[in-house]
Amino acid sequence: MAHLRARPAGDDPREGLPRQRGPPPRSGVTEIRPLRPDDVREGLRFCRASGWNQREEDWRALLALNPDGFVAADSDGRLVGTGGAIRYGDTLGWVCMILVDPESRGWGVGTRIMEEVLGRVAGLALVGLDATPGGRPVYLKLGFRDARPLARLETRVGTSLGDHARGARPLAAADLPAVLDWDRRAFGADRAAVLRWLFGQAPEYAWCVESGAGLAGYCLGRHGYNAEHVGPLVARGAETARDLLTACLGPHAGRRFYLDAPRDEPAWLAVLAGLGFAEQRPFTRMYRGDGTAPGRPREVFAVVGPEFG
Repeated sequence: MAHLRARPAGDDPREGLPRQRGPPPRSGVTEIRPLRPDDVREGLRFCRASGWNQREEDWRALLALNPDGFVAADSDGRLVGTGGAIRYGDTLGWVCMILVDPESRGWGVGTRIMEEVLGRVAGLALVGLDATPGGRPVYLKLGFRDARPLARLETRVGTSLGDHARGARPLAAADLPAVLDWDRRAFGADRAAVLRWLFGQAPEYAWCVESGAGLAGYCLGRHGYNAEHVGPLVARGAETARDLLTACLGPHAGRRFYLDAPRDEPAWLAVLAGLGFAEQRPFTRMYRGDGTAPGRPREVFAVVGPEFG
């Protein structure tokens, strides 16, 4: 989705206009076709070459959730790029997994993919993506507008978190309807299928806090190739968010975690620093369309990630 850096420090499912130039596609013309399940292995090779965090399970989940949303770029029968957009209902599209083979960068492959992907979500009121600083100028020219600065943070969980998970408990299947309802309002679109998948594949990272009025916060997470990933983290306030995060991380001393947090919340960033998180890189959440940025961003203390929104 945004600029693919020469030395990425984690997953960045975006690519704008690459800096590196490789040999041109052998035919000089790239064919765009639907992405197939048997393309996943080659897509994973692109991920590993770029330092991204996705695993095979992520790719297959994206294809299963959005079978018509993802495309492949071929050159003489050779896969040279991928990309797609998730459709969240009839209102929001989310651009993701724009990847180009390192040997084919700098020859317009990413641009062709982006044009095709945007065409597939042209009827939606809003289209979103997360852009790195290098990719942001590209997306501004395509009509995207800044919505919120974000930061990729990482930590390796120590043994000194202490017992700060006041009131947090493991999320149960019976809690999901309330979580999905809140997430629809906090994110601004219905992504129930994504959250159900997160809960199913990493239940150990699913936690909630209750109050007298019902849920006061929830978090989920997923497994990754380079690190585990926490998100979404949604709460009524920073104290509850801290309790949730501590409950999620506490049992997993020694594991490496990523978290994508709002960069315009200095008090929350200070809390994260106190838990051992350090900023890896900044990026910007952007939207294109007639509507305003959706959801309730002040309730979101960590997004799901660039590939899921």
